[in-house]
Amino acid sequence: MSPSSQDKTSSRLLTAQDRAFSKLALKNGFMTREQVKDCLKELRRNGVDAVNEGVRFEDMAVERGFLTNDQATAVGLAYKRLRKDNEKRKWQVKGYEIYGKLGEGGLGVVFKAKQISMNRLVALKILHKRWLNDEEFKQRFLVEARLVGKLSHQNLIKVYDVGREDWKLYFSMEYIEGETLEDVIEREGPLETVRSIDLTLQVLRAINYIARYDIVHCDIKPSNVMLTTDGVVKLGDFGFVKSNIEIAVTEQGSVLGTPDYISPEQAMGKQVDFRSDIYSLGVTLYHMVAKAPPFDGTVSTIMRAHIREPLPSPKTHNPNIPDALVRVIEKMTAKEPKDRYQTCDLLFEDLEAIKLKEKAGTGHELELDRNSLVEALKAEKERTKAAQAESEQRKNELDRVTKNFWIAVGVAGATGFVALVLAVLLVVLKFR
Repeated sequence: MSPSSQDKTSSRLLTAQDRAFSKLALKNGFMTREQVKDCLKELRRNGVDAVNEGVRFEDMAVERGFLTNDQATAVGLAYKRLRKDNEKRKWQVKGYEIYGKLGEGGLGVVFKAKQISMNRLVALKILHKRWLNDEEFKQRFLVEARLVGKLSHQNLIKVYDVGREDWKLYFSMEYIEGETLEDVIEREGPLETVRSIDLTLQVLRAINYIARYDIVHCDIKPSNVMLTTDGVVKLGDFGFVKSNIEIAVTEQGSVLGTPDYISPEQAMGKQVDFRSDIYSLGVTLYHMVAKAPPFDGTVSTIMRAHIREPLPSPKTHNPNIPDALVRVIEKMTAKEPKDRYQTCDLLFEDLEAIKLKEKAGTGHELELDRNSLVEALKAEKERTKAAQAESEQRKNELDRVTKNFWIAVGVAGATGFVALVLAVLLVVLKFR
């Protein structure tokens, strides 16, 4: 190998941080060009050994007396700010000011941001590029995200805005001051039975509400359940995958949904309905009372377990779980959807009965429990009755508009391009 080839190969060992740090040190007058060249040359000469030992440009510059510790710290802070600014520019969406990353999942990246026009904090989610190759997925995302934006329920995180800028498909959501259920479980350990049921009932109300619009959340898990400072549950981070869309597996092997909580039918790429969300809620309840999901291992191992293996008893983790609650969890997580709860109301009744018995204790009369249960069910039905008519109206309206949209897509060819554009505009205007 020639000397020039050797230098070219070894130069690849320099990290992006080494290069950026050296440029900042030179630009700010802390080092001369010759000093920078000397440090870079030494890093190249040490090659793999320097990388393995974690030797960085700034370490070498300080060691050789080219930089003081204070100067190295100042350049390091400038480098971090530069990286942060570059990250913001990469994900920037017009009308929003990004403050920082809140999290990242299989569907996209979530940022804490300010919606400038409304001067309010939001959680801004931007889809990963890998979801943008399928035009049908993009159009369905826009239509269905706008539908969710029309929904209003105390246990749902509100969607404010949906749109597209360059390659970025995004939606902004209500920013919740609080913590996730996952954080609570991690900090407190297995949750007490009544509290676990209370939290589950709130998520169940959200599932029941979105099911009226034929929406399946597809990613119910503790990290997607937010608890406000007032203790109100807010279900968020929709996958925007309805029951008539096949579950997609990306080339990276990601599935829409999280393996630890995924239903068997979702793991197999089959059609899903609200009973898939009931399964994921059951696994989430299991996690609450046992402090761990039922299955462990690699992604493929966990998915196979959800499809084939019986659910381990949560009592192995927490012997204080009531037997009645174990039976409810087992029914919620039955392998076949037909063996699970067929309505949210039936599950509500069973959970409410267990909660009342736990509160009352074994010394109370059963009749008192029954009367209390009747009153609780009556209140629940009254709470949902008013929303039922509105739900049906919105669902019928969406079905009509969506049907017209896909008819336009089907007939639009080269000669029908204008008609297609008009159809898209109608859908966009309808759900703004």
